[in-house]
Amino acid sequence: MLKRVALASLFIANLIALPLQVGDTCPDFSVPICANGSGDFELYANANGAENGGEYHAVWIDIFASW
Repeated sequence: MLKRVALASLFIANLIALPLQVGDTCPDFSVPICANGSGDFELYANANGAENGGEYHAVWIDIFASW
């Protein structure tokens, strides 16, 4: 019974959590080029908290392709 409830809740969560469908246009979430301010960005050094003094960052990379 627990397995069915878990499966049903995951299925319903996936249906609700998909705001964009095929053919939809992504909303504008762009930032200016060099939005980090210094003009350069080293992914490993700037986003890894173990390297930059404990300041962890999440990196969102969008890759759009159509074939």
